[in-house]
Amino acid sequence: MLVEVTGGHVVFSTRKGVFRSGQVYALNGVELTIRRGETVALVGESGSGKTTLGRLTLRLVEPSQGKVFFDGKEITHASESELRPFRQRAQIVFQDPFSSLNPYMSVRELIEEPLIIDGEGSSQERRSRVDAALEAVDLLPASRFAAKYPNQMSGGQRQRVGIARALVRDPDYIVTDEPVSMIDASSRIEILALLDRLQRERRMAFLFITHDIATARYFADRIAVMYAGTIVEEAPAGAVIDTPMHPYTQALIAAVPEPDPANRFKRRPVVPGEPGSADGRVVGCPFYNRCPHRMTGVCDTITPPLAEWESGHRTACHLYDSRYATLEPQSGSPLVRTDLQYSPMNGR
Repeated sequence: MLVEVTGGHVVFSTRKGVFRSGQVYALNGVELTIRRGETVALVGESGSGKTTLGRLTLRLVEPSQGKVFFDGKEITHASESELRPFRQRAQIVFQDPFSSLNPYMSVRELIEEPLIIDGEGSSQERRSRVDAALEAVDLLPASRFAAKYPNQMSGGQRQRVGIARALVRDPDYIVTDEPVSMIDASSRIEILALLDRLQRERRMAFLFITHDIATARYFADRIAVMYAGTIVEEAPAGAVIDTPMHPYTQALIAAVPEPDPANRFKRRPVVPGEPGSADGRVVGCPFYNRCPHRMTGVCDTITPPLAEWESGHRTACHLYDSRYATLEPQSGSPLVRTDLQYSPMNGR
């Protein structure tokens, strides 16, 4: 296993006025594994904890509880000097290609900077590595793009520079945080195809953070669905899309637009309600207040574990637990599809 997070909790301290402070529970007992050469998509609404989890795997945030492992070695509380070799093997591509690149540095300087910081190679060797990274992301000729500044490039080209900056260290693991959300539609397809090609050619592991579950199906090997700081479902990509088990996942898929000219005015269902507050630890199921199949006395008091109900398919939902099969859930909601192989009422 290349990346592993066990029992991951992250709590941030916040200010609530001049004399008051509070806490935000961003992650609540997250379990995540990523194998070598595997792409895992992390899907969920804004504020669900996706970016925090990605940064936790890179040790860019400190866990409040739990452990983080990379290539079998625990890095939970490693110092920056101890993390130096890890930093060379794990990189990140940020969401915003406009603010993540220093406008006063040329493309060559941006990509070469981490090599200079670590004192790697001669000037000529670094130049060759920068050119190779630019060629890998299809910015050709490399010498012409290396001399440009970010403001002379389109959003898609800037994101390619961000990817090249991550590639120049030849990493084993890359976190891509919403890499196509802030560029135009045509460039999105090109960037996703580029990332897919690089993953296959270099056998790198990817954590692909996105709110677009439809895109995740075609890019990822596995999908992990996050809600309110927890992973509520995790399985191979096809299984999550074709046979979603958790009511939240079912609602997300039901809300995906479908190209149907005959029903172009059809309103897509949405998940009702709003996520609960992150100001305190969640008691019971975090989706309880929005779930159309919640069971009072169970879902509101007992936190469901992320359990495996089918081979390789895990979900955190009491509806599949035989101990509660005789309980009567509340009536279903039209906002959640019922024409799926896995119905919350039927279980396995």
